[in-house]
Amino acid sequence: MLISQTFGFVLCLGIAIVQAEPPPSQEAAVWALLAGASGIVGIAGFYTALSRGTMGLVAPLTAVIAATIPSVIGIVNGAVLGPLLIVGMVSALVAVVVISLPDSVPAFGLARPSRASISGSRLSELALLLVAGLGFAGFFLGIAAARQSGGGFWWPLMLVRIVGLALTAVGVLALLATGRLRGVRLSRRSVPIAAVAGAGDLGGNVFFLLAATETSLPVAVVLSSLYPVQTTLLARWVLHERLTLLRAVGVGLAILAVALISVGSAA
Repeated sequence: MLISQTFGFVLCLGIAIVQAEPPPSQEAAVWALLAGASGIVGIAGFYTALSRGTMGLVAPLTAVIAATIPSVIGIVNGAVLGPLLIVGMVSALVAVVVISLPDSVPAFGLARPSRASISGSRLSELALLLVAGLGFAGFFLGIAAARQSGGGFWWPLMLVRIVGLALTAVGVLALLATGRLRGVRLSRRSVPIAAVAGAGDLGGNVFFLLAATETSLPVAVVLSSLYPVQTTLLARWVLHERLTLLRAVGVGLAILAVALISVGSAA
């Protein structure tokens, strides 16, 4: 996390200097700082949950929490949604839930289904999922509020990176002080991977902010929360986690949701 946040900070700083945006308002800065703090807490919970559980389950369950809260708040605040958008958003949320269901049906492929399910996870793992989902939801709401408060585009993202890097550094120092990192070695192979993760994190923030500017917050949040589809497929191909028939149906629902939301947004 420290490497990814550092790389994202340097990359964002360079772009912000080139863009030469005026400084954000005080209100926008506060929202951006809150978004950064919430986002890094979400990432920490998410990565920790991934290290303890199955990626194909952790990502979807986190996304459900992250998508539902901002969507409900956006609708309550008066976001106008047409029929196709509503059907598309419901399809997206159903897709995420379907992908997160236990492997109780025949596997999609040659592998046998896993009997592991999120219901059998320890309470601490469920708490991590909740922390991750709430952290991502807070980021979505905070960064959108910063943009709406006249914060520009790159300055809010820069403040998010500053908070993320600062909190991560504090966390690493605390672990070092308590001796919990004693004997831990960072492999050279993990450095470029972490750097790519930092660039991906920044890229996700950028495109979410662009989406929230071009469409309503609920639509942007739901579409952004479809990342478990790619995560599940990558987990299948790279980590050889099982992709059941049920999860394959979830992927199909996600594709349908994207099509419906795209058409509904253009209407």
